[in-house]
Amino acid sequence: MAEDLAQAQARVLALNSDELPFVYEPAAYGIRAVWKYADVKWAAASAAGIISAGYELRVTLDPAESEWSFDETDTENRATVHGDSDSIGISGNTSMFKGREKKVSFQFGVGTASKTTDRQGSTEGNFYGYSFSTDEIKQPLIAALQAAGWQPQKKGFFGKLFGG
Repeated sequence: MAEDLAQAQARVLALNSDELPFVYEPAAYGIRAVWKYADVKWAAASAAGIISAGYELRVTLDPAESEWSFDETDTENRATVHGDSDSIGISGNTSMFKGREKKVSFQFGVGTASKTTDRQGSTEGNFYGYSFSTDEIKQPLIAALQAAGWQPQKKGFFGKLFGG
């Protein structure tokens, strides 16, 4: 028999730790997991820039069926100032993805000065970098929900028919 909604939420929230770069939070619909995986500023002889990226996982819990479903959002903002002796340029972009994804990302860079911020604080130096994997935030959550007796929601006729 599956645990009730409050017990399933508590099981997932117990995963939180200051050692993790993300946090699980209770929500009216179930659980919200948030990871700001890039907050980087750098300066170099030829360019300077900012990268800000985050991931949100919304887990809707259906207590009547003891089932869960995911809704994912991944956002990234970049801005760069670059130039040489003849010209200067500014560029930027913003991207957002909403849906189901499996993503692994790693960035490393060098500058004359850089600052990276995460849950453990800020780091200054000549190098910057970050890494991100959706599995790091999803797998412990899925394992906790399965240990609580909850299952992924089967969507639509073919999902129910074929277990997808």
